[in-house]
Amino acid sequence: MEKKSHQRFEAQSVDRLATVTANRRFELQFCDADGRTILLTLPLQVAVEVACTICDASVHAPYLVGGVRLNRGRL
Repeated sequence: MEKKSHQRFEAQSVDRLATVTANRRFELQFCDADGRTILLTLPLQVAVEVACTICDASVHAPYLVGGVRLNRGRL
């Protein structure tokens, strides 16, 4: 059985986003406060699921950082 890693990477920024159409994957490169980077590559279907989850969670994000949510005219 494969040993699972539970190491945490504290990303500070997204340095790169790319789609790799030959492999149908989506790549995200993150950078931490010390300049270390990590490349995350996901199948496109998983990337879409993650994006939808982040969008759902982001409804409350402006309030969490002390901002105001803007109405963009969505119904």
